[in-house]
Amino acid sequence: MFKICLIGCGDIATHQHGPAIKLYEKLHANAIFAACCDIDQARAITFQETFNLPMFYTDIDEMLDSENPDVVSLNVPTHMTAALSCKILNRGFPLILEKPPGLDTAETLMMMKSAKDIPNCVAFNRPHMPVVGNFTKQIKPHEILDISYRMLRVSRLDPDFSTTAIHGIDLVKYITGADYKQVNFMYQEQGRSFHMGCEMENGIIASLDFLPMSGVNTERLEINTTKGLFILHLPIWAGCHDGAGKFIHYENNIETIHEIIPAEGFILGGFYRENERFFNELRQDELRHEEDLYFYEDYTISSGLQAVEIADCIRKRRKNYAKS
Repeated sequence: MFKICLIGCGDIATHQHGPAIKLYEKLHANAIFAACCDIDQARAITFQETFNLPMFYTDIDEMLDSENPDVVSLNVPTHMTAALSCKILNRGFPLILEKPPGLDTAETLMMMKSAKDIPNCVAFNRPHMPVVGNFTKQIKPHEILDISYRMLRVSRLDPDFSTTAIHGIDLVKYITGADYKQVNFMYQEQGRSFHMGCEMENGIIASLDFLPMSGVNTERLEINTTKGLFILHLPIWAGCHDGAGKFIHYENNIETIHEIIPAEGFILGGFYRENERFFNELRQDELRHEEDLYFYEDYTISSGLQAVEIADCIRKRRKNYAKS
């Protein structure tokens, strides 16, 4: 039996990871969504009842001792992620955790030390969206000339928007297939917006813009390639402006629209696929698909270190970043 337990029963767990794990349990033999844990007992009970789980807990150690899970899903506020990740990893349990893997380099290095040889996965969901997957089946990094990413939000007054911006930082790295070589930052304090002008290590030029005080909730990319221009509309959550998402291809001044088949938000948002891939990797030859073979190295705490470093530059309002 492949036993899955979840820690943190808030919104991201209730609307994304909880439904994803429940669907995995339904579609894969010998998998069980065994228990949840939250320090708020009422919230833990509500989550248990919503997903029809055998058990709930309010103490992490009690749950780990009692359940001895094959994998833990961690979905807690960002300031708690590092300490709880280390607790779980130091006890030897494989872990999938919500982003960011740490708030700064020191936290992330601490988590990497705890991970050692314990399988772990950071839940950067954008690369697992169907719209992104369909695009990357057509275009490889060596065919990309430049890329522009824009994240727009309505009335986001977060004192630290970098923990959301890290999604875009990771996605551009994924699509271009390269680390950031250098980044120049510009900030517009009145609108809380910021810009990243980037050169990737493979020579691709990238531009990233984050506008937390805009008029619409969207994330879009324009990707200029040797095969024409692609514009991606991402389905960032259920009911968002861009619906299920789509990408548009322009070649020789001809437009081709690739619509995505509507589905549940946790599927369109990539949450199901990232959980499925990690769980299947843990189960190795039992369920693993050929396309999953290199999944670990792309989404471990270690591989997320550069995105953390760049997000921390934004938090500290630095003007430049260069890969050491």
